[in-house]
This record gives sequence, structure tokens and C-alpha cells, in this order.
Amino acid sequence: MPAPDLRLLPRAAHSTYDAYLAAVGASAVEKARKLAPEVILRELRASGLRGRGGAGFPTGTKWTSVHRNPCPIRYVVVNAAEGEPGTFKDRWLLRQNPYAMLEGMLIAAHVVGARAAYIAMKRSFTRELDRVRRAVEEMTAAGIIDADTSVQLVEGPEEYLFGEEKALLNVVEGSEPLPRTPDNPPYEVGLFATPSSPNPALVNNVETMSHVAGIVRHGADAFRARGTADTPGTLLVTISGDVARPGVYEVDAGTPLDEVLETHAGGPRPGRKFVLALSGVSTAPLAAERFHVPLEFGALQHAGAGLGSAGFVLVDDAASIPRVAQSVARFLYVESCNQCSACKAGLRLASRAIDEIFDPALATPDDPERALFGAASAPQGNRCYLPVQGSILIPSLLRRYAAAFSDQVAHPSRETAPWPIPKLVDYDETARAFRYDERQALKQPDWTYREPSAPAPKREAPRPRAAVAVRLAPDLAARLHEAAESSGLELDRQVDAALREWLAARGSKP
Repeated sequence: MPAPDLRLLPRAAHSTYDAYLAAVGASAVEKARKLAPEVILRELRASGLRGRGGAGFPTGTKWTSVHRNPCPIRYVVVNAAEGEPGTFKDRWLLRQNPYAMLEGMLIAAHVVGARAAYIAMKRSFTRELDRVRRAVEEMTAAGIIDADTSVQLVEGPEEYLFGEEKALLNVVEGSEPLPRTPDNPPYEVGLFATPSSPNPALVNNVETMSHVAGIVRHGADAFRARGTADTPGTLLVTISGDVARPGVYEVDAGTPLDEVLETHAGGPRPGRKFVLALSGVSTAPLAAERFHVPLEFGALQHAGAGLGSAGFVLVDDAASIPRVAQSVARFLYVESCNQCSACKAGLRLASRAIDEIFDPALATPDDPERALFGAASAPQGNRCYLPVQGSILIPSLLRRYAAAFSDQVAHPSRETAPWPIPKLVDYDETARAFRYDERQALKQPDWTYREPSAPAPKREAPRPRAAVAVRLAPDLAARLHEAAESSGLELDRQVDAALREWLAARGSKP
């Protein structure tokens, strides 16, 4: 008897719920509802399924935590707010097969005893929203979605932090996409919580939730038949950037990246060679000589990079690495929410210092060192992972490709093409091409957008906020205090000057 196929992407998009059932067999939801939650949890833990949103947290462990929470009010939330640069797999999966996600979500509601399930995605995802709404209507008409479980779609803003699970819960509650304090994860303090009722929420992304249906339908062993011991199952891999055939490809976890690039994505563009790959903006880059690494969480971490959400942006030898760093640093600076002052200040310093190496009037030899300092200083009591991302990715580019930065500082007037951040907004399957968000370049640090014809402002108006303290070395704090008392310069320039003196006096990198 042939092994069951637990792949998520069909050869052709499932046009209806009936077509989906004809392809996969009996309803996984109906099967799950006949089983005790503990039985499903055992199978889920045995499957080894790890979250496909980036962290790779064991799914069975997360579900068990919510199931065992003594609070009787619980929720299920699907994170469909995909916004990591270079990632499109959740949206592509929803276009091709929204039913697996909905089945996984309904199984989760049964297991944890949720009173409601929410699917949160950006309001700009119009095709995906329409596809999911139609699928919900079909499954409601079929009686799979019934009155016992409320299913609601939540349309959210464009901000990168909407995809952070605590910020996502705030949006579901009708608030802004601002991360909550880190000591209250969603599986402990969830939706509409009160001091006496924490209302835990089970949050998984689209791909993770979609895998659950196959595990319930065919069992843990069938899921483990693909992939590796570290990362069982298949992966949806987005390949974009300087590559012949960009797209979303489903492969067994553990498949080497170079095999995916050659077999599926067609290798580099004619006459070019790969230099590095970025896994979104959350991990260190992977150098081309390490593309043989298996695509699994452990192997990529051991290689000094990370799997993230398996969205790989390829950079070839025609690109300027300093321009890549400039684009990444500005994206993280702009998308920082400014709740944690050190994050916004550190990433602002890193972004502006890298900008200066392309300006003959401002470029100085210490620009890369100041960028290093700013990025390294960003994580201080942070509510989310964004400043940590900056402290990993920006310094890794600056250090690994130090010669390219030194050369750019020495020749700041040399023209190099800007590198657009690959915030993917659509995919043309016929042309095999992604479309980037052109408005991202117009986004300002306060999350507003400037007009295309207007010059970029030199300074952004600070948002009102409570006073905060940022830890600094005592001697640096003294220099900054002295600079603050001087006059005739913008505060940012005063701080830059004091920081330059301090770095020079230390004689070493941060």
C-alpha cells in the first residue's frame, strides 16, 4: 500500500471543499471530533511537528500548554499576517489550499476547548481574504463549521510587527500592532484577558496549522516519513531575489539549500554566481559556500544562520553588500515600534551610519563601527525579537564583508544600485516573478508614508512617550551628557560626535 501523501500544496489549486476532500480523503475534523483531545495531543507530540513561523517551537508542547491551562475561556488564532521579507509561502498556501488550514484550526479548537477561532491577516491580502471567506462559507454549508465554534477573520495593518504573535493579539482585540511585555506569552495570557481570567490563546501560523490535518488523518509515523528527526515533514520554501525561477516550493525538510536552488529555482541568473542568502531579516546570512546545508532548524543554526520561515533571498555578485545592509537596517529601524527606546535609537544609529558611507559629505572611516555599536545596543529589555534580529544580522554583514564596507567608505561617491527590501506582495506564476512593495521605501519611522515626490525628512517627529532609561557604559554616558549641554547642532549629531570620540578612545569594536 503506497504511503499517504501529506504534502500541503496540490498540483492544481483546490477549487472547492469537495475537491479538497476528493484529493485527501475523509474529513480530518470529523475524525478529530470523535477522539479525545489527549489522543490528538499524543499524536501531535509524536509527530515532532515544529512551528513553521520562524521559531520552530514544538507544536504539541504549545497545544498541551493551552489544553492544560485551568482557565475555561480559551481561543485559537491563526497568524496569517505574513510580512517577513522574502516570504510568501503562507499566502501561496491559502491561494492553493485554504481547507487544510481551516481543518487544522478547527481541530485545535476541539483540542483546547476554544470558544472562538480568529484568522488574522493584513487587509492588503485581498486575494487571500476572499479565498478564505469562500472556504469558510463552504465548510459552514457542509456543517464542518458549526455554531459551537465562532470563526472570524480579522483584517490588520501593514506593519511588520503585526506578525509578532503578541502584537497580533492586540490587533484582534482592536488595538495597535504593538508587542506586549515578554513575560506573558499568548498561551498564558491570551485574548480579552482580565486579572481573574487570562484567556490563553493558541497561536500558530498558516503552514503549521495546515500540517495538523494530515497528522490527524494519517498519523505521526506518516508525517515523520518525510523530513528529518530534527525537523519532520515537508517545508514550504520561498526563493526570491537574484535567482532564475523565484517561487514557493514544497520540499522534504533536510533537503540541501543548493539542491532546492538548482532543481526548483533554476540556479543563479545567467553569468552570475551566488554570494549569500538571507533567511528573511531574522538571522545571520548564509554564505554561498555553505549552501549545501540541510534545510532544518538545527543544521542551519549550527551553520551560523537559521531556517526562520524558510524564505530565502538570494544575493549574487552583481549586488553591493553595503547596499543590502543599508536596506535591511532601514527596514528594521522603520518597523521598530518605539516602545523600547534602545531598539529605536540603536537601529536609527545603525541605519544612519550605513547611509553615510554612500554620502561623500558625511562618510567617515568609523561609520561601520558606529553601525555595529548601534545594532548591538538595540536589544535592552525588549518586548519582541526585532532588536535582536538587528543585533545579529547587521553586525554579521558588517563583519563578514568588512572589505566591501571599507572600500565603500573609501569611495563614497561611487554609484551603486540600491537594494530593494524584498517585501513580497504578489506572485505571478506565469512569469515566475514576485512583485515587491514599492511603498516600503516611502515608509517613515513613525509608520506614516511620505509622498513620492517629497524629499525624505531629515528628522522624524518623536511620538509622545514616557521617559525611559537605556543602560550605557559610565564613560559613554558622561560624554553624552556633555554633548547634550553643547549647542549649535541637532541632538542626533551631538550624540554621534560624542559616540565617535568614545569609540576612538576605546580603540576596539563593541
